[in-house]
Amino acid sequence: RSSTAIDASRRERESRTNERIMSLNARASMRSSGAREHTLGAGLVPLVNRLQDIFASAGVRGSKLVDLPCIAVVGSQSSGKSSVLEALVGRDFLPRGPDICTRRPLLLQLVHTPAVRGEPEEWGEFLHQPGRTYTDFEEIREEIQAETDRTTGNNKGVSNKQIRLKICSPNVLTMTLVDLPGITRVAVGDQPEDIETQIRNMILSYIKKETCLILAVTPANSDLANSDALTLSKQVDPEGKRTLGVITKLDIMDRGTNAVKYLKGEVVPLRLGYVGVVNRCQADIAERRTIHHARKLEAEFFASKPEYKEVIKNCGVHSLSKNVSSLLADHIAALLPDLQVRIMRERSEAEKELELLGPDAPESESERAALVLAKLEKYAAGLQAAVEGRSAKLSIDVLEGGARIHYVLQEIFVKGLLELNPTASMTDEHIRTKIQNTAGTKAVLLVPEEPFEQLARQCIEKMLEPCKQCASLVHDELCSMALANLTKDVTSVYPRLGQALEQSCKEYLRQGLRPALDMIVNLVECQLAHINTSHPDFIGGPDALILAQKALKRRAGEEEEDEEAPDVPGKDKNKKKGADKENVGAKPTTMEKTGQWISGMLSPSKRHYSIENGTVKLQSPPKKLNAHQCETPEEFLQVMVTRTLLESYFSISRGILADMVPKAVMHFLVNSISRGLRQHLIGKLYQPGIMRNLLAEDPEIAAMRQQTRKRVEALNAAALTMSEFKSHLTVA
Repeated sequence: RSSTAIDASRRERESRTNERIMSLNARASMRSSGAREHTLGAGLVPLVNRLQDIFASAGVRGSKLVDLPCIAVVGSQSSGKSSVLEALVGRDFLPRGPDICTRRPLLLQLVHTPAVRGEPEEWGEFLHQPGRTYTDFEEIREEIQAETDRTTGNNKGVSNKQIRLKICSPNVLTMTLVDLPGITRVAVGDQPEDIETQIRNMILSYIKKETCLILAVTPANSDLANSDALTLSKQVDPEGKRTLGVITKLDIMDRGTNAVKYLKGEVVPLRLGYVGVVNRCQADIAERRTIHHARKLEAEFFASKPEYKEVIKNCGVHSLSKNVSSLLADHIAALLPDLQVRIMRERSEAEKELELLGPDAPESESERAALVLAKLEKYAAGLQAAVEGRSAKLSIDVLEGGARIHYVLQEIFVKGLLELNPTASMTDEHIRTKIQNTAGTKAVLLVPEEPFEQLARQCIEKMLEPCKQCASLVHDELCSMALANLTKDVTSVYPRLGQALEQSCKEYLRQGLRPALDMIVNLVECQLAHINTSHPDFIGGPDALILAQKALKRRAGEEEEDEEAPDVPGKDKNKKKGADKENVGAKPTTMEKTGQWISGMLSPSKRHYSIENGTVKLQSPPKKLNAHQCETPEEFLQVMVTRTLLESYFSISRGILADMVPKAVMHFLVNSISRGLRQHLIGKLYQPGIMRNLLAEDPEIAAMRQQTRKRVEALNAAALTMSEFKSHLTVA
């Protein structure tokens, strides 16, 4: 039989069981008017029991979904925990022995079901054996022991895997208890050396939850202040709001002592108080005395002890049973509104997770083809929407998608290119050297053309690298977007398809990068191919010469101010001022300028000859020979005109590239996504021979999907159960 059929059969049997319990409760409520007092308790606790069964049947612990209310029974080994539980049930059904007996948590659901003629009065059912009813409680004990050994072995090992047992009886009050392994300190059998730590951690994992009430069991013949159970409960419930103390073995206290102070809460106060009980001794168990007989002996004990008269309402198993049932019902009633909210929230999260995990891998070729095509089209459309700014998932905190590409093109490339000015790093000596080198053996004219064109090409070449970097940066951004565009329903469920999509998209982007780079190189080479001095925005030679002459005049004025002699007092100063007035407007003669030029040329630092004995002796020029500084107005004009022409023409070329390079990048690289990415992906990945491999999913993902589907089903069933319960209360 398939697992689906088994689950369906199991759910059907559980439904019949719960309907039977509800029917029995309904009959009892009709028979007795006094039954209405515990209708709420008898309804709330079975509600939680039903939820626990639903979550357990789904194969997940309820604590992994929502924390359901329960009562955890905590105590040290041989503190009397098992005797307390058996007293609450009224039957012997738990394993016993001198060593550790409870080695797995036992979730015990007690359901009050009035006796019906012709049907078993008391019966039990294990969740791991749905549909099988136990009426012999000795068989229940044997099955608990056998199920424990199946998981932990038969040599005292422990496990945190629950055993779930439901007991229906007219002799119990409805409640849910979890019997936890007793705290021990010495490892025996196959137990690990850290057995005490393991058990304490197991207990804490239950009682740390606010939804869990704590039944702290302590023997009366021990020091209550050092109780293991109370010590653990204080760690998670320091105010004692969730802890009910149980004092056992009152009948074996030292003569002359009693537990009245314990029961009054004078030693270790608890908000919920204490209940004292008298358990069966080992001899009673060996002689197979019944629980009913033990209850009579307990009543006789308290009747014979007048010191317990003032706390008699907190004494006896009957008082404990009423307290536990009432506390649990009140606790569930307080948690019920929040419980429904948590179930709905968990269901919503589980449904979203299941949607991300997607459907099961398709079996037929046509289904695989349809799924692959849908994923390809969704991916291509998502990337295009992100580039164009139409994605619904764009952030409000940072720039994403196409906005980052625009930032690269305008804020990084264009502004960076406009800041580039190669002429600023050229000194006058650099320009002079180029002018003289291009003149060769000829004399230099006033406005040389050849050095200007060579220098212009050198400046334009410096723009090639940033233009190519612009295309590379945009390509990198698109590759990052290609990776970010992969959704979890692809990367998590079909990792091979996700890798293939990313690789194919990056391959397509590389194909777009190559023509973009070629176009950029061509644009720069076009600028280098022809220096268009007829461009309407180019300043031209005459205007450049006018600007150079103005600069020359400003320079001449500054030099005259620098060469003025310092002021001297008296007569000489007046003479100097007079001489200055006479020379106002006078221009240096050609002979003076020639003399200044010859003087500069003949300065010792520039001489490569010497005069000895009336003759001139020539020297070889140095290997590194630099042009001299501008020493005549003509030389200064040459440099200034060349610099002005360079700045004007470079500005024109820079503006052209700042406009054309982003256009080339957009056309060949960015816009190609909308033109052909979908067709490229289909051509590469929509192939019959590779689709099965692309949709091969990780076995862990398949198991996760199955588990998540069970969670959704369990939470849906839990939500339906809650709704039915509310409807029942409304009708009532």
